[in-house]
Order: sequence, then structure tokens, then C-alpha cells
Amino acid sequence: MPVINNLSAINLSLSVIYILVLSFIFTELPPAFNALLVSLCIWNLAITLLKRNKPNAILANTLAGFSLLVLFYDVGFGDTVTLFVAMLILSSLFKLLQATTKKHYQTITLLSFFSLSTVYLFSQSLFATLIISILYILNFAVLALIESNHNLKIAVKNSLKLLLLALPIAIFLLLLLPKMPAFWQLPGPKLAKTGLSESVDPFDIAKLSNSDELVFRAKFDQQRPAAPYYWRAIIHDEFDGKTWLISDILKAKQVIGQNGAKRADEPLFSYQIFAEPAAKPWLYGLQLATSTHKDVKTTSDGLLLRKRFLANSISYTAQSYPLDITQLSRSVQYQNVQLNLAKDTNMRSQSFAQRLYEQHNNNDDAFYTALYDYFASNGFSYTLTPDPITGSNTLDQFLFNNKRGFCGHYASTAAFMFRSVGIPARVVSGYLGGEYNEQNSYLSVYQYDAHAWVEVYIKNKGWQIFDATAVVSPERLNGSLSQHTQLNNEFTSNLSFGLLRLSNIAGFNWLRLKLETLDYQWTSWVLGFDQQKQTSLLNTLFGNKQLWQISLMVIATVCLAFICYFVYLSWPKKSPDPKHALTKDYLKLVSWCEKQGIVAKPNQTPLQFLNYAAEQKPEKRMYIEQFAQLYSDVRYRQLVFSSYRKKHSKDLIKLIKTKMKRKL
Repeated sequence: MPVINNLSAINLSLSVIYILVLSFIFTELPPAFNALLVSLCIWNLAITLLKRNKPNAILANTLAGFSLLVLFYDVGFGDTVTLFVAMLILSSLFKLLQATTKKHYQTITLLSFFSLSTVYLFSQSLFATLIISILYILNFAVLALIESNHNLKIAVKNSLKLLLLALPIAIFLLLLLPKMPAFWQLPGPKLAKTGLSESVDPFDIAKLSNSDELVFRAKFDQQRPAAPYYWRAIIHDEFDGKTWLISDILKAKQVIGQNGAKRADEPLFSYQIFAEPAAKPWLYGLQLATSTHKDVKTTSDGLLLRKRFLANSISYTAQSYPLDITQLSRSVQYQNVQLNLAKDTNMRSQSFAQRLYEQHNNNDDAFYTALYDYFASNGFSYTLTPDPITGSNTLDQFLFNNKRGFCGHYASTAAFMFRSVGIPARVVSGYLGGEYNEQNSYLSVYQYDAHAWVEVYIKNKGWQIFDATAVVSPERLNGSLSQHTQLNNEFTSNLSFGLLRLSNIAGFNWLRLKLETLDYQWTSWVLGFDQQKQTSLLNTLFGNKQLWQISLMVIATVCLAFICYFVYLSWPKKSPDPKHALTKDYLKLVSWCEKQGIVAKPNQTPLQFLNYAAEQKPEKRMYIEQFAQLYSDVRYRQLVFSSYRKKHSKDLIKLIKTKMKRKL
């Protein structure tokens, strides 16, 4: 059986690789299965560090069978991608626990390349890419250690050199080799991220304020329009007495969509969106949004939807137009005024809405203004931690008793009251505002910026936004929720520990903004480099050449680069200088002596010459004799010319060649 000389370094490196991989996908796996994987990593580390024997086959196979039961029970079969990743990592860790031969370790190293790549299914951030790149280098080093006698440091150094050689070619191919459709693709993982829901219960939206995950970034093509920014994502047009839903009629209309149809009129503004991976297809736009991106669908209500690849980041350009002012069709009007599912609920709210409507002469516009006035003048407050409200008449309790709520409370109540008097209204959920980056001129929108508001149809004016937040907490309309001074204590206490929670400290806030800028550049220039941007680049460089011609030129260039590299490796090279490193220092000393008029006599040995030089230069005698002793130890006694002796030799040469200062 071939002997592995670097067994401890290999085991330790592979254990570290899997520990770091687990740290990136920890939130994607169930707790019990995570605990099992962590235990296996710790076991592998303990065996290596404590130099204990690996478990026998019977014990390992028994544990493997038990682990499979935990896998299928805890992970399940609902998410095939997560199941695949879990099985891959579990099998790799058990293989490492039993590995004893070179073939075993070669198999584990190969599996490790796939395990490292699975991280990109869940995270494509700059930080994840840097760490995984380092782990790729370490894994290549492990592959070299299996077949060599080098130590880990040398193997990592050689691995890094290979990566740096390959990097320019990889960048060249990424930029210039035309992107082709994938022959096959895994289904996107069900990302365990907080996001908007098809149903709006006031408390569901409030929960989003606990998450500081990035949702998207927006960069306007020209001057940034004035706030507020209502980023529309979902329309909810059906109310069951407690929750706002998407009706089957509206879902059918969204399925049809407009497929990026262009409008004849000029847009109000254009902007680019860099959206993060999501669990649902909804995208984000202002007012009535359209997009011509091939993977984005535009609905008749001005919403944007992904067509595919939910697990990938997406960059798309959108244009916004004013909300529709055309007369509603009968079916649309009926759908946005009906309360059939909730007609026997919240009777006090219905009665109050009808009285208020009658007091203003049954005028839709006047009722719209009166409802704003009611919320502004009756002690309502905005909070991120609303009190629990239960029962069948939750809107009545909020409107007349509690009066403390989040955006969902106000949107749900207002839309219900508009419908109670026959005014078409619908709840819209999405995001409000965003944190503006002055340096790069873009908005960052996070999960805690989730918001719900009402779109109400006023005769002769069309759809209008009604948002009680504007009068209850007007500061919320400007910027991000993280910048709301009145809610700062509630906001920070809701968040998990992180840089945002420490943003009131100048140093931490500076670091957070710098990291945010770096992540934006990564998203914009790397993750956002899609087929559309590549096509534009290729047209700029090659004109209107055919795709196959460009591909042929790129492949030919890469082949030529490889040929040049192999020619360089095979080219006859000048033989290296056989002289010992200490001999070179000795020759430097001889050259200095000749300049001082001290010339070696015929047949004089190096030690004899050094003694002669010491006699001729008494002020340097001590240093020359020390060099002579060092020369004797290394060249004649065959002592190792260690790093310490190398430094000592260099220092002695400098001291001998340095001119002595005259004493006054």
C-alpha cells in the first residue's frame, strides 16, 4: 500500500474546507442535520490533532445508515437541490472519516471541488467568492500533497501560482466567449430568505423588519426623481376578512403578461435594478413598470416577474409610466370593490366609512382626503412592534381601540374602508424607499424596507396611492427604515447582531458603507455581466460578426496562448549558476579587496586569502575572521547554510564594505 507522507496536513486541510463550506450553507439545512455534519467535522479534526485511530468499518457504516435516516427525515424530498447538497457533503465527510489510502483521499479531494461549488447555489457575494477561492487553492494543494513529499506551505504556494496563471484566461473567456444556453440545469433551491408573501396579514409584513438581507439595488439613468419610492411587487385584490390575497382572476392575468411590450409614450424615468436571488418570481418597479429583458415579464398592471432562474441574481433595465388613468372595465371595477368574503366582518369600520362618505356628499375625492385627516388627527402611531390583535374583527380593534400599527395595518384598514363605500381599492406590497449611496449614486433596498400601501381609483384621476404612513410617520417616506430616527431603538432591537446594528458608531458605519460599495461593484460588474451586456461588448469589439466567428477567434486566441506557454516551458534555458550561495558572498568580498589593493596570491586558498586580508585591514579584522569561520563551517565542515547563517553572511559583508567613521 503506497505511503502518504502528509497525512496530518491532508486530514486537517480537508476538515477545515468542510467546516467553512458548512458555515456558508448552515442556514439552508435543518438544525438536526447541521448538528450531525458539525459533529463529523469535529470528529475528523479530533482524530487528526489527537492522532487517534479512525473508526472501523462496522461502526462507520452503522453511523452512515443512521445519518441517512436523519437526512431523509430532516431534509426531506421537497427540495431536490438541498437534498443533493446534503447528501454530497455527508458522503464526503464519512469518506474522510474512513480514508486510509491515496485513492480514498483522491476521491475526497475530487468531491470537495463539487462541495465548494455548491456554495454558489446559495450565495454569490464577494465575501463568499473570496473565501471559496482560497479553499479551491487549499484543495489543489491537498491534491498535490497526496502525491508529493512537499509540506503544505510549498503545496499552497504552487497551487496559488497555477491559479494566477489560469485567472487571465478565465477572465478572457468570461468576457469574450459568447454565452451559450445551458444543456441542463438544476432547479433553483428554495432559498430560506425572508420575502414578500402572496397574502398580506398585517403581522406578516412587520416580521420583515427583522431581516437586514439585501433585496435589490436601483440606479437611475439620469437625475434621481424625488422621494418617496414605492417599489411595487404584488397586487392583492381579494379580502377574506383578515388577509389580503391575490385573486385567481388576477393570477390568470399575470400568467399571460405582456412580455416586455413597449409603450408609445415617453417614460417618466428609467433605471437599472440589480435583484438578489429570491424564492418567488416577483421583481420590483416604480408605478407602472415595463422591461424588455428577455427573462422579465411585464403584467398588464405594470408589475414585473421573473420568467426563470429564481436562484440567480438578475440585472434588468426598467422604465416607469404614470399609474393608469383610463376608465375601469366593469369586471375590474367589481373585482376591486367586492367584499363578499368579508361582508359580515368589521361592521364598525364599515359603518364608520359609510357615515364619513355621506358627510362628504358621497364624493370619492373628498372621502380620500377625509380618511387621511382621520388618521392624522386621532392619535394613530407607527410602530415596528404592534400589539397582538386576534378575533374576527381585527380592523375594528385597530381602528377604534389599538391605533398602533405597522404599514400593513393601515393599508388593510384603508382599503377595506374604501371598498365599504364602493370605491375601487387594492393593497399593494413591495418596498418603500432605500438607502442612497452618494459615492456611486444608487439605492440599496433591504428586507426591512418591506411596505404595504393602497392604490385607490378616483374618478377622473385614475389610480392614486393612499398611504396613511405619510401622515402618521412622514419620516418613513424618505430614505430607508434604517434611517428613521424615531424608530431607531425599535429597529435595532429587532435586528440580529451585525454591522447595521452598530451603525450609530462612526467607525462601524464607515466599514459597513465601504463593504456595501464593494458588494455593489461586484454585483454590477461581475454578477451583472449577463448575455445582454456581453453581446453589447462583443458588438463594440468585433462589430456585426457572426457568433460562430467570434467564438472561433476567442478559442483560437486561447489555443495560441497555451502553445506559447508550452513553447516557453520547452525552450532551452541557461543552466543555473552552480556556485554555492556562500561562495557568491566570498567573491563579493574578494572583489572589494581588489578595489582596496589586496590581491590574492597564486595557489592561495580562500581561508589563506581571508587571513591575509585580515592582516592588511586590521580595522576590519574582526569581521573578516568571523566570515572566515562561517566559510569554514559551511564549506568544509558541511554545516547547513541556514537562513540565520545567510543573514549573518550578508551582514558581515555589509560591515566589511562599510567605511569606518573617523573619531574626532
